[in-house]
Amino acid sequence: MLFILPSLHVISRRLALAFGLAVSCASVVLAQAPETHCLMLPLEPARRAQESALIVEGQVLDAQSFWDAGHGRLFTRHRLRVFSLLKGQVTDTTGLVLITEGGRLGLDQQILTNTLRLNAGQQGIFFLTPAPWPGLPTSAGSNWTPFGSEQGFIEYNPAERTAAEPFRTYSALDDAFYHKIADYVGQARQILRANPALVADSKPLRRGTLAPTIAGFAPSSLSAGSGAVLTINGDGFGSSRGNGFVEFRNADDGGATRVKARDTDYLSWTNTRIQVRVPSAASGGQPVSSGHPAGSGVLRVTTSDQTSIESANSLTIVYALTNVESTDGTLLQRPNHIALNSTGGITFRFGPNFSATSASLAWQRALATWRCQTGMNWEVGPANSTNTIANDGQNVVSFDAGAELPSRVLGRTTSYYRGCYGANGEVVFWVEEVDMQFDDATVFQFGPAQPILSLNQIDFESVAVHELGHAQQLSHLNLPGAVMHYAVARGQSTRTLNPVSDVAGGRQVLRGRSFKSLGCSGPALLPAPLTSFSAQYVAATGVTLTWATRDECLLSSFVVERSLSGDTMAWEQLSTIATRPPAAQYQFTDAQPLSGLHYYRLRLLRPDGSRDDVAPAILSTEGAASSVNIFPNPVVTDQLRLQYPAAAAGTVIFRLYDALGREVSITALTIPAGLNVVSLNIAGLTPGFYVLHWQDAQRRTESRKFVRL
Repeated sequence: MLFILPSLHVISRRLALAFGLAVSCASVVLAQAPETHCLMLPLEPARRAQESALIVEGQVLDAQSFWDAGHGRLFTRHRLRVFSLLKGQVTDTTGLVLITEGGRLGLDQQILTNTLRLNAGQQGIFFLTPAPWPGLPTSAGSNWTPFGSEQGFIEYNPAERTAAEPFRTYSALDDAFYHKIADYVGQARQILRANPALVADSKPLRRGTLAPTIAGFAPSSLSAGSGAVLTINGDGFGSSRGNGFVEFRNADDGGATRVKARDTDYLSWTNTRIQVRVPSAASGGQPVSSGHPAGSGVLRVTTSDQTSIESANSLTIVYALTNVESTDGTLLQRPNHIALNSTGGITFRFGPNFSATSASLAWQRALATWRCQTGMNWEVGPANSTNTIANDGQNVVSFDAGAELPSRVLGRTTSYYRGCYGANGEVVFWVEEVDMQFDDATVFQFGPAQPILSLNQIDFESVAVHELGHAQQLSHLNLPGAVMHYAVARGQSTRTLNPVSDVAGGRQVLRGRSFKSLGCSGPALLPAPLTSFSAQYVAATGVTLTWATRDECLLSSFVVERSLSGDTMAWEQLSTIATRPPAAQYQFTDAQPLSGLHYYRLRLLRPDGSRDDVAPAILSTEGAASSVNIFPNPVVTDQLRLQYPAAAAGTVIFRLYDALGREVSITALTIPAGLNVVSLNIAGLTPGFYVLHWQDAQRRTESRKFVRL
């Protein structure tokens, strides 16, 4: 998503006079001025107050997601504790129902850009209007939703007595703040109950005898959400973290506000050094699912006694990877893509109101930009029959019809996630579907001509490149010059990916997750421009690898390799195959394959010298591919490895018995269809004779004997 302002100088002055605010674009240097925040225009305070039927000051008590009646969209139901009333009337001050789009239910998640996400504990001013969506469950009272979604909530920071929303920050929660809102509403604020967080003096205290100091940090630039560790050196941090924390600038608003690292991000905290992972879903004082990515800017360290210090220098975040929270709230994981079509990639389909427009051509140019610079395997298929945005198995790109999008939102991307339990028991999340919807009334320049500032045009191809970055699972940056920078100016063209930011981040998503087989989530993506890859063993001819390409780009040659044993720890190169653009069918035969179980892989050599690997294919040259075999046997390590061919994907129950027939362990694994190598942990198993027994999803059973040395 992108943020957009009509005229930065004009609106900054207007808002400063009207509200006494600091505009949230202050940290951004503009080459052409007017900016937008992720396809969102600023919502005028007067209009917001007039359009809202109910305005309350309150706190979120809970969050519970649910499916709509058609089981196509997730929503989240919240209850609000109301502290004061600024417009309208409210009868329930302890359970006012508020609905937001998107949510998390079981192993299903839906996240929409430009859309408010809330969690228990957040508080502020809510500008509410009746929820317009059909298929919502009825409640005792009305179902409300924030007018303008993200812009319908001014969030408090009770510790500092400040507040913020997209485009605006508020330096004090004082009488002037509430009076200004009352002026727009035309109704005096009515206090219904005290807000405990604002009654006491919750300003940070400086009780330490010596203020902490930051001598420096390293590295000076790194990524967010990738597990990268930042080391902060200094003095006076305290012997332990206690209630201390590290804050980064918020990339979603250009650094106007700060976000905190999660509790699990801290690796060490001593008086002179802090080591912390840089988050792409920071807490911001609330649970992570409503958090924001850490962005470039100065750091702030607050010690356990609430004494704070800012760094003299700025940290640079070169890219931020999207993280998805596990269902139990304990794990943040980078979701992977899986192959959703017959060509090893993902197919987008244009809605009827989008397919025959110049917007579709601009969008396809944006798709080609990512495909030919990161290897993302996207394609455009036949037009979709409807413009529907829902979890329906179709990746739809369309315009809205009327007021489907929130007020002042020009477009958004919806990522649908699905989870499964991997062999190690952890949840694996993957992208099940992606939809995009754009505002049909916006003044876009669809190109290929450049946008014209005097005509107030927004460059559609720049917007599409940015939104496809979200689909590739990249988060915002406050890094001008990068496509994933949180804002773009009217009249500005940003159609080219930044090599050290957008390209590097996009490749990290693919190489770290999506090009690999992660077990339960589904087949790995093929790196573009591949459209197929297969391997087959025939005793008379050997192992034959076959693959095909389409619209070859970002490709120098192919490298064929095979493993030296039945694992992927060591490889030998068999051949280098020259490319034959623009598209071709390729084949390579290993006439003298090694005996036993082995992997074969295809590597795509890129022009910059890097490689993208196709998920390895496993073959047996001993005619044993149809049976389960333990190798090696006897077993000399803590891992029992077996060749396991599965006719269909499903859960397999493995049981181990000792020589006396006693069950010593039981393991359930989700195994994909095809020939697999399965590893079972037998650490602690004493030397001796054992029997491995298993039952598959079709209730077929078998067993094998082995010796543990």
